[in-house]
Amino acid sequence: MSAQTVERKLWDDLATQGVVEGEYVANPRTPWPIRLLMGAAGWLGALFFQVFLLGSVFAATRGNGLAMLVTGLLMLGGAVLLYRMAGERSRRIALGQFALALSLGGQGMAIFGTAETLGGEWLVDRAAFWLGVAGFEVALYVIVPNRLHRFVVALGAWAALAFALNILLAGARHYGWVVLPWSLGWLMPLACAVVTVFVLKEHALAAHGQHGRWEPGADATLVFALAAALLVTGATHPLAGVFDERGAPRLAGPWLAGVLTEVVLLIFALFECRRLHVGARVSAAVMVVTLAFAALMVMAPAVGAGVLALALALRRGSLPWLGLGVAALIAGFVWYYGSLQWTLLAKSATLVAAGVLLLAVRIVMRRMEAQP
Repeated sequence: MSAQTVERKLWDDLATQGVVEGEYVANPRTPWPIRLLMGAAGWLGALFFQVFLLGSVFAATRGNGLAMLVTGLLMLGGAVLLYRMAGERSRRIALGQFALALSLGGQGMAIFGTAETLGGEWLVDRAAFWLGVAGFEVALYVIVPNRLHRFVVALGAWAALAFALNILLAGARHYGWVVLPWSLGWLMPLACAVVTVFVLKEHALAAHGQHGRWEPGADATLVFALAAALLVTGATHPLAGVFDERGAPRLAGPWLAGVLTEVVLLIFALFECRRLHVGARVSAAVMVVTLAFAALMVMAPAVGAGVLALALALRRGSLPWLGLGVAALIAGFVWYYGSLQWTLLAKSATLVAAGVLLLAVRIVMRRMEAQP
């Protein structure tokens, strides 16, 4: 069935129940090749415009941070105006993409101009600066009601928080890259928890008309969580547990991120058992299996995050989230097996044990399905 056929059937059903009135009006959809070309045209126009504008500003100001800040704010104001003209459901694809490119350029100009005005490179190395950037992105999320723009600025807010936390934990700037898996190991479970809360409260948000406002932020949070989980799983330095030079803290490795992520997965499994009103024995079996799998894959946070994304996608019936969960699950296993923290024997035994556990659970579930 096509999308318009589904919409028409839904409208007829609602009209029969007296929920809506009137005739069904089809929502014409522009074919994706046309949308692609129009979007490319918007980005091309924005590229030429910004190259001319930025070149003029840099040539005229020669590093004047205040002028860059003002120019960036003016670009952001222009982007907001264009978004208002295009509208949320408008078919002006090129105008919307032009506004997105203008907004991204304006954000870069505003952030760079602020750093140049208040202290240059010294300010960029301070966590307070990146916390301010995160607040700036949140403000843009509220001001611009465009779905794609909200997704992008939400990703920017999470990235700014990651920079701020990494600076706080790094101690010595020279060894900040060693601390990166550790700082992301704190933020990644937090992002998983935020996405889980969104899914659990999604029906309430939809009932109050707030679903469209928060869904792009949830999408961006899930993408950030999965990307951070992959980085923590595959990029943890083998000497991170003993590295302690020039103030760099001793790290606990990726197990902390794995533990916190699995805790979120356990909580979601518990809520799902209660929502579905399953029996006490089935609920206990689900929790035991989840806990056993979590214990086996605690050193691979990407696998736990992928399983959580898969479960959340099935709960809300989202194909994009399902694809992200499957991709993160596969990549998590691959990255875990290629990491340097454990020997090949230990990693192979862990993966074999996890596979045996899942196959045993499948056999039990098939027998339960065969029963009356």
